[in-house]
Amino acid sequence: MGTAERKAREKLMRHRQILDAAYDIFNQVGFHAATIDQIAERAELAKGTIYIYFKSKEDLYFSLLTQGLDILIGLLKEMEDSKPAPDRLLDETAATLFRFYNEHTSYFRIFMVMQQEDMQAKLSPVLSDHLNDQATNILNLLSAQVQKVVDNGSLSSVNPWHVANILWGSFTGITQLAITRERMKVEPRHVDDLLSLCFEMIQRGLSVKPPAARSKAKTRASGSRGQSGKGEKRKGKGQRAK
Repeated sequence: MGTAERKAREKLMRHRQILDAAYDIFNQVGFHAATIDQIAERAELAKGTIYIYFKSKEDLYFSLLTQGLDILIGLLKEMEDSKPAPDRLLDETAATLFRFYNEHTSYFRIFMVMQQEDMQAKLSPVLSDHLNDQATNILNLLSAQVQKVVDNGSLSSVNPWHVANILWGSFTGITQLAITRERMKVEPRHVDDLLSLCFEMIQRGLSVKPPAARSKAKTRASGSRGQSGKGEKRKGKGQRAK
């Protein structure tokens, strides 16, 4: 191994070492109470070394979010590779998203902090672009799953990108609600049940009606128009009699 290669490897390991220490400290005391000194002590590095790799506490905090999103992207790709049946795709997607939330809840706390306006202002352009690229990647993966369900004929012809945004918005909304209830020490809700129900309702709303159901609905509509027409004719005769 050459000198340059060894230095690059050591730099990567130190970067990983700092992120692991930061993850532990932020989990223990929260973002606002955490200090770079605590992180440096946990990583067994000098405080100045932390600033070589990260410009600020915020930069370090949001770098952890990119790590979390990479994990989610990996889980979604893993689900895609397993090739679930088209009629089970949305169920499997809900299960995959819940698995990520259940095993990596801390990343959602970072996401919630990032939503604060003053925190977004501290997000560096480079990190912001990277997070946007990851979010787009996630939406593309979800969109591809929706397209498979549409192609299978289980869903009506809809814009898969729009549905992917609805699924992602529902997921983040439900998980943020759960975390908020946890902070308020309110009785928690079962996120997996809420997520499954939500995705099931979305799928029902977008499902293609069976031919029999469409025929029945058409018959009812025709019958209603027929009765309405007869009523109008009778009314018309009555008016002429006058």
